[in-house]
Amino acid sequence: MRYFVIFFFIAFVAGCMNQKENKFKDFLVGEWRIENPQHQSFIRFEGNGKTTYFLNQFSYRLDSLAETGKWKLSEIRKGSEVDTFIVKINKKPRNTVFKFIPVDKDRIKVMDDIGQTFFTRIKKE
Repeated sequence: MRYFVIFFFIAFVAGCMNQKENKFKDFLVGEWRIENPQHQSFIRFEGNGKTTYFLNQFSYRLDSLAETGKWKLSEIRKGSEVDTFIVKINKKPRNTVFKFIPVDKDRIKVMDDIGQTFFTRIKKE
């Protein structure tokens, strides 16, 4: 009986974490404008794990001069009010690790080694 309770608890916790992971992936997939102070950059997260980074609005509109890579959710850190999602992006010349904190359905706060910024979802007409 004790083993059954332990197994059930582990399965329950794993199921909750998987559900949270899937919701975050669904939330993140799309195109985002990065609110940089110097220039407006854009990033696209696809459901298959591909990511595309555009340095400016010109390259975004032309879908050219982009850096590509693969993204994956690496870790979910439980917060008191809001969870932090750690995403790894594998790309050349170096990999990036972002900490995402959802602000609302169309905006996220992003932190990395350099500092923090906000991403705003681009809505397609």
